[in-house]
Amino acid sequence: MQPALATQGTFPHGYGVKSEGMGGAGIALAQDGLAGATNPAGMVEVGNRLDLGAAFLKVDNGSRFAGTRFDGSADKSLYVIPQLGANRMLDDTSSIGLSVVGNGVGTAYRHSDDIGGLRGPRSELKQMVATASYARKLDEANAIGAGLVLARQVLDIDGPGGLGLPEGRDDSYGAGVRVGWTARLASGLTFGATYASRIHMSRMDEFRGLLAEHGGLDVPANYGAGLAWRIGATTIAADYLRIEWSDVRSLGNPGVTSAGGPPGSRDGPGFGWHDQSVWRFGIAHAVSDALTLRAGYNHGTKLLDPRDGFLGVLAPSANRRHATIGASYAFGKDTELSLAYAHSFKETVHGTGPAPDGVTDLYMGQRWLSVGYAMRF
Repeated sequence: MQPALATQGTFPHGYGVKSEGMGGAGIALAQDGLAGATNPAGMVEVGNRLDLGAAFLKVDNGSRFAGTRFDGSADKSLYVIPQLGANRMLDDTSSIGLSVVGNGVGTAYRHSDDIGGLRGPRSELKQMVATASYARKLDEANAIGAGLVLARQVLDIDGPGGLGLPEGRDDSYGAGVRVGWTARLASGLTFGATYASRIHMSRMDEFRGLLAEHGGLDVPANYGAGLAWRIGATTIAADYLRIEWSDVRSLGNPGVTSAGGPPGSRDGPGFGWHDQSVWRFGIAHAVSDALTLRAGYNHGTKLLDPRDGFLGVLAPSANRRHATIGASYAFGKDTELSLAYAHSFKETVHGTGPAPDGVTDLYMGQRWLSVGYAMRF
């Protein structure tokens, strides 16, 4: 599995093709076997099914350093992100499931580029995250779910060698938990809540002298709540998600000009990422028994700090707004094809303060096409 290039930090705007078409909304609205990656309680609502999908991601990212623009997608701009979801009902009130998704971020500058001593910089963080879940209906209105989250990540970095810092490739493994709850508040109105713990990843020895905490790079904790309202053939959904990026020191520590320690130490330079609030809104309308149309919008608060831009050359995650559309077509009661398109608007964060952080501007824009095929059994 080769996940890469997410749309908010290392996370995509949503999990599952149907959710992606609705701006990522899904905490209170389970639609497929990928629901366990958002709220495991929803898996008891999707029945017996298998979902296979992939996202094709076209990026436009890079940086401007001391007035010179460098294209971070010059050598690679198209990425493929697989998805898999499966769910099995144990009885009328409980289910077990598996939701496998990809996270990541990266760049691919020209080999001839020299950005403040970063020579031929390129980076790729690929995370595979699998949630093995159990969900149960407590009564007619309430359901709960819990999942064991297992993660593997691969980090590949070139460029820091020009500054005498480590570069190369390493991987690590970790585990965490995700829990969730859904409640029917009234006819057609559902509330959902979810929490995912920090995934403590093993250290990457190859980057002990580059990443804070001697090669540490964990997956941050996140939590959120949502509502879904069904009105006849139309469903409206809204989520709030909070991501605690700053707790992961490699991501949240200040940049090279204001870090409290040398590279690789606990207080060493990081990307300066802020904790992020994300609002996700979506609407779906069943045109017929076979065809459903979707649309949505996703908006995150500012992730990058303009005072900490230099390391962001390797991960210029400036984009934070997404407009989405999607559709599903059922070929019968047992098979279904879904599509989603997301446009992540190109944004630039302009560096401030002393060099090199202050002379580094970062930009990112993306287009995202997803396709998924479902089988019910």
